[in-house]
Amino acid sequence: MKRVLRWALGLFPRSFRNRYEDELYQDLLLKTHVVRDRYGLVGVLRMWRFQLFDLLRSAWSERAAEYSQKEWKTNMMENLFRDVQLTFRKLTKTPGFFFTTTSILTLGIGATVTMFSILDAALSGATPFPDSEELVLGRATFEGEINPTVSFPDYLDYRDGTEAFQSLALIRNGYQDHTVTGEREPERIPGQWISVDLFSTLRVAPQLGRGFIMEEADAAGPSVGIVSHRFWQRYFGGDPEAVGRNMMVDGFPLTVVGVLPASFRFHQDVDLWLPIREGVLDTERRDSHSWLIVGRMHPGVSIGEAQLQVEVVARRLAQTYSSTHASKSLLLTRLDSALVEPYRPTLLILMAATSLILLVACGNVAGLLLARNSARRSELALRVALGASGKRVGRQLLTESLVLALIGGIAGTILALWLRGLVIRYVPVGVIADQALGLSAPALAFALAISLGTAVVFGVGPAVTGTRADPARDLIGGRRASAGGSTIRARSTLVVLQVALSMVLLSASGLLLRSLSQLHETDLGFQPEGVLTASLPIPTSKYPTGVERTRFFRTLLANIADIPGVQAASVVNMVPIRHKHQNWGVYDPENPPPSRREGISAYARSVLPGYFDVLGIPLLAGRDFRDLDEESPQGLLIINEEMARNLFPEQDPIGRLVAIGSGENPWLREVVGVVGAIRVTTVDQAPRPQMYFHYPGLSYATMHLAVRSNRDPAGLIAPIRRAVLDLDSDVPLTQVATLPRIVSESLSTNRVVGVMITVFAGMALILSVVGLHGILAFNISLRTREIGVRMAIGAGAYRVTRMVLRQGLSLVLVGLLVGFGAALVSTRIFRSLLYQVEPTDPATYVTVTVLFLLAGVVACLLPAKKAARIDPVRVLQTE
Repeated sequence: MKRVLRWALGLFPRSFRNRYEDELYQDLLLKTHVVRDRYGLVGVLRMWRFQLFDLLRSAWSERAAEYSQKEWKTNMMENLFRDVQLTFRKLTKTPGFFFTTTSILTLGIGATVTMFSILDAALSGATPFPDSEELVLGRATFEGEINPTVSFPDYLDYRDGTEAFQSLALIRNGYQDHTVTGEREPERIPGQWISVDLFSTLRVAPQLGRGFIMEEADAAGPSVGIVSHRFWQRYFGGDPEAVGRNMMVDGFPLTVVGVLPASFRFHQDVDLWLPIREGVLDTERRDSHSWLIVGRMHPGVSIGEAQLQVEVVARRLAQTYSSTHASKSLLLTRLDSALVEPYRPTLLILMAATSLILLVACGNVAGLLLARNSARRSELALRVALGASGKRVGRQLLTESLVLALIGGIAGTILALWLRGLVIRYVPVGVIADQALGLSAPALAFALAISLGTAVVFGVGPAVTGTRADPARDLIGGRRASAGGSTIRARSTLVVLQVALSMVLLSASGLLLRSLSQLHETDLGFQPEGVLTASLPIPTSKYPTGVERTRFFRTLLANIADIPGVQAASVVNMVPIRHKHQNWGVYDPENPPPSRREGISAYARSVLPGYFDVLGIPLLAGRDFRDLDEESPQGLLIINEEMARNLFPEQDPIGRLVAIGSGENPWLREVVGVVGAIRVTTVDQAPRPQMYFHYPGLSYATMHLAVRSNRDPAGLIAPIRRAVLDLDSDVPLTQVATLPRIVSESLSTNRVVGVMITVFAGMALILSVVGLHGILAFNISLRTREIGVRMAIGAGAYRVTRMVLRQGLSLVLVGLLVGFGAALVSTRIFRSLLYQVEPTDPATYVTVTVLFLLAGVVACLLPAKKAARIDPVRVLQTE
């Protein structure tokens, strides 16, 4: 009885226990004898219960009178310091456990913090412009679907017909390369056309010089440009006097009026900014959509109010231009949200995957702590017997979990600093890549919160089981089965959850990899192997007419054809898969559609004869272009089978006319050939209508070389470069790449997401296997005597092995069933990333199940072999 009383007094302060222990014992002993004689054992138990309540009231009054609030806080901090000190002492004695748990937590927390920091930049706004909440992006919509670009005349109507904006600026969708010539070798740099008020709308001031002024938007105004900081450093050597200097761009002199700050990035990463001039480019055609609108609203104006105003203008345009604007409008979106819109689903998927990894890691660490606490059962019971309360023991165990989590959190945050740059480098995340690589304040707060959260997730369970130490049982013996029962159930539950979460990740990985395999096996409609491409921008000042440009390219192709290894060569204004623009409306002039929305659009390309042979595009009807075709009074056109099917169903398209454009005077072209349809924009987009112009009739200054070789195309780069320089030393050969590489790079997002999910799934599988191995090994250590008795009465090694395998694989099967249901729901989230693969693909789930069962067998084999080698004689002698 005195031992029980001493254990109960362990709940109270030491001073209270020392003062009243003997007095309470004598009083309790006397009352026990009296009550037992009169009321029996039941009465004794009730008396002890009331006595315990009296002790609680006395202890509370004693503590309230003895300690002030300040003294209580000081005492709490001293206790916490002692707990932390004891934790480090314990952890240093078990370096293997310490290293294993912190490594698991470092990987889990590091991956989660990495993805959160990137996702935070995407969700909270990645634009570093002042008052960014006032900035909006205007994108055109057709029948409610976003088709982002608008025409220049439409922009003028929106600018002049609304009052919600301080300013409404314009930027060309996509960039255009420009050739810089002069004293050094020709250089090709990316440039962007913008309205003169874009920088003032963004409230960005040049580092040197000035921004554009209104006079520079006039077609007769001076030719000026603003350069990026890196180009200023590279081309002008960082000379402060660079502002006001001239350089030759595309054969014409251009004056540099400003240098942008090094941190400035917007829409496209370019080196040259040029002002839009009315009357130049396609600023006069209402049916030419090449521009994006950027606006800054007045303070206090909501985006809803601004949207109502632009819709009024859109309805007015629909009434005035019913043939082209009947279903057309303008959608306003916050700029920071619109810029990261394409990358947000990918980031959310990766964030979900890393969160699952963290949960699996927490389950694994919780299992390790449960096993460790089971091994420390005698130690914990001894603490209780010496006066430590259950609350005190639980606090110490929770402190150990907290210390492990914080160490893992610090190491994981350091790891996240490196992982963040790695993810941004390989995952296309647009403007997020332009932000500082350091972690933001929300990311650091999340790192702290996730560290504390993981401590709770994996620490509470082991701490609660540790408070149940019973000195009367655990110090006497016979504790193994009783102590291990609850621990085994807890660890088994954790293993089932780990298997289920791993099943979700493995299923996602399998679906993404199958989708990627389908993409690689997709018939593109052309043969990329052996084809080399390169950009050839010729200066318009030296080749101002189509005749001169045609002569240049024909001469160059003839020279390239003489290079050994070249089978065929041609030029095209846009390379398949790499270039995704120039989509024009077309219709049959004999059967014009009632409205624009009922017509079709086709991707327009300009080529010289031989292009279809270079890419291996089959000629299905008619003929290819010929060198003398430009003498034809009627422009000629070759269309693909998809366009022929849409415009001339069940008719022979050869000799028919095609109207191009939606204005009053569309171009008319005669169809002379039909070729096979190719995937022109992305690998996963089905072939669309396409049309090919003969280059003399659509003579762009920048064309792309396409050369087919019967050897390694990379070996042709040097001789082709010499052929270009021999013909004109002012023409650079840029963007050199093989066509297979272009196709492969277009799949980079799918590949990187698939690989990252596969890595996460592999980590989860390894952690699950380790957890399964741990629970089986722990179970065998508790059942050593039982297994020894079984073997002593005739159970062979085969039956023992089968028993262990059955136990382990039953946990795997339960986890797989739970994970299968979760995977069917969760994998639908990334349906948009799948290509010709359903989220319920049976082959993937069967493969994942078999893989997990094999991994489960491997995890069970070592504990099973250990159990089969138990010597029953030695076990029984020990017992």
